[in-house]
Amino acid sequence: HASFALGLALARPDEKIILFDSEGDILMNMGALPTIAEKNPQNFYHFVLDNGVYATTGGQPVPNAQNIQYDVIAKGSGYPSTYAFDNLEDFTNNIEEILSKPGPVFVTMKVVPEVENTPINQRVRWQKKTRDQTIADLQKELGPRKA
Repeated sequence: HASFALGLALARPDEKIILFDSEGDILMNMGALPTIAEKNPQNFYHFVLDNGVYATTGGQPVPNAQNIQYDVIAKGSGYPSTYAFDNLEDFTNNIEEILSKPGPVFVTMKVVPEVENTPINQRVRWQKKTRDQTIADLQKELGPRKA
């Protein structure tokens, strides 16, 4: 996901590209962070929602989740600006500053997981959804498109 967003940022330098990512994606694609930092897209804003679980695959716990500092990893990878939040009020108070900085900017936010680690034989797989059901679910979650 981060690599796709990097491509968008490089192709559209006139637009702010805001990526909502997960810590699971970061852990499975660590090479994206130094690549993004090296390309240095000034319009790239990388938000990581850290819920401590691999939600897409069923909610398995991320090993050592309580000790991983993704903002420190991003800083070490070369991101010039990094932030870490564990409460909504601090994030809300800093969002204008974050979006006013030149990118790439990395922001990690601790969030509460909304999935359960259900045994695999009891899961309803997202891959079984039809295209139309996926679109309907997204429209319901995102609301009407604004002009």
